[in-house]
This record gives sequence, C-alpha cells and structure tokens, in this order.
Amino acid sequence: MKIDLSGKIAESLTNSGIITTEDKELYEYGLHHGLLMIINLLTTVVIGLLFKMVWQSFVFMLAYIPLRTYAGGYHAKTQFRCYLLSIVIMLAALFGIKQIPWTSSIGIGLTLCAVGIILYLSPVEDKNKPLNQVEVKVYGNRARLILFIEIVVMLVMIVLKQQQVAYCIAAEFVALSIMLILGFMKNRKIEKRIHFIR
Repeated sequence: MKIDLSGKIAESLTNSGIITTEDKELYEYGLHHGLLMIINLLTTVVIGLLFKMVWQSFVFMLAYIPLRTYAGGYHAKTQFRCYLLSIVIMLAALFGIKQIPWTSSIGIGLTLCAVGIILYLSPVEDKNKPLNQVEVKVYGNRARLILFIEIVVMLVMIVLKQQQVAYCIAAEFVALSIMLILGFMKNRKIEKRIHFIR
C-alpha cells in the first residue's frame, strides 16, 4: 500500500528548510512506515471493536509481530495485499478465539502442532528478501528465543487462570505456522519453476 502522504510531508519539510535534501529520502521512509503502523494500529482497534475483543486483538498482534519478523513465512506481492492479508489473519484469529471451544486438550494439541511447525520451518525466507547462511542462523535463533519466551508467557497465563491471554498466544502460533507452511510451499513452487526452466 503506497502512502503518497509521506512523500508530500517529506517534500514540505524539505521546502521549509526543516530537513536537508540529502535526508529527505530517509524521512520519507520513516514517515511511510510510521503511517503504516498507525493504519495497522487503527485497523486492529476497529476489528477488535467489531468482535468486542479489543484487548485480545492487541495481545495477538503483540505476540505475532515479533515472532513473524524473524520466523518469516508467506508474504504478499504488494503492501496493500499484505495489509489485506493481515486483516484476514486477525479476523480468522479472533473468530477462532471466540468460536473454538478451547479445552485444555484442544489448546495443547494446537499449540504443540503449531510450535513443531515453527521450530522445523523457521526461518522461511521470501524471494523479495532472501537470507544468506548467516542470516538464516541468526533469524532462526531469534525466532526460537521469541517462541520460547511466548511459550513461557502462555504457561504462566494458564497457571494464573488467564486462559483468554493463553488462547490469544495459541491462536498466534497457529496463524504463524500456517503462514510458514504457505511460504515454504510458495518457495518450493518457485524452485521447481526455476529448475524446470533450466
């Protein structure tokens, strides 16, 4: 999703002499991503309000974003599609938290399956952001560390009888594992196509 507003603001700051021409691109980049964060934050609030699950939507996103950053997975071709995909993920997660009868066995079963997939596949690179061998190791280690921390938080929440928080984290694990599988399949399809051409 291209936000032209960031370019206009950077241009205005440059014309006003607040920033230099050399720094314009850096400010435009920062403004662009800042605006995207605000849009995503507002979208999270709106979806949370629609489901009457505002705090659950924030818990989900707080757990999802850092792990997704290092674990990788499927990425859409454009930022707008990525935005739409994030909406679908949030809707599906909140629907699952609300509608699935989260018994201990279901929660543990889904979590174990999802965690196994995350551990096995992470990190899943994207063709637009390929990883070298060092990055694969670093990203994989960071993903596992974040995963471990989130599992501990989830277990603590269960002990403290805060099941809804635990369900949000479990839903995040499931959502991420699906994104990793989709990303892995996409990469394999690309590899087969390249191999076929050669």
